Amino acid sequence: MRSVLLRYLYHDGAPQAAFPMRVVEDDGDRVVAWLAPDTEIMYWALPGGADPRSLPLDARFSAPLTTARRRWQGGGVLRAVPLDEPFQVVHFWNEKGDFAGWYINLEAPKHRAGDRIDSVDWHLDLWISPDREPTWKDIDEAEAALAAGHITRDELATAWRQGNDIIHNLADWPAPIGDWRSFTPPPRWEPLPLPSDWAS
Repeated sequence: MRSVLLRYLYHDGAPQAAFPMRVVEDDGDRVVAWLAPDTEIMYWALPGGADPRSLPLDARFSAPLTTARRRWQGGGVLRAVPLDEPFQVVHFWNEKGDFAGWYINLEAPKHRAGDRIDSVDWHLDLWISPDREPTWKDIDEAEAALAAGHITRDELATAWRQGNDIIHNLADWPAPIGDWRSFTPPPRWEPLPLPSDWAS
């Protein structure tokens, strides 16, 4: 089974995060991929390796930011990534295997080169429960990122617009990304290694 590396970049092009995943479906417009539990990933970090969310919100984006190695915690997740759209959808299941909800990551339309998919995270997120109740997430963090120049006003406006468009069309959800609530990965799908050239 083919793999893909989903990466997030800071606005200056420096790497922010990287997730090696197994491709479930790829139709050229949308990639659906599985991130296994305990996968080695790269994730945004302070220079000493600490999580930026350990800082107060008003200091979170004023310190230099880099990336550091982590392990994906909790259960595996399925990511549906529409390449030309300003969002992706992360599917979560609970410990019993019951579908827990959709996490909408609002982000830049993707740039794809081979098995690499790059985007920029806009920090504003949306949670949709299994019964299609929406909840905005990380509003304060998105505003802090805007104030510090990590996202632009136009990007944040696009994030709000896209999130509201999803909310206003929840009667048809999850038609735009496919219904993956019953997905189960094959048992042989162990965590993929992080490529040595993940940053290039």
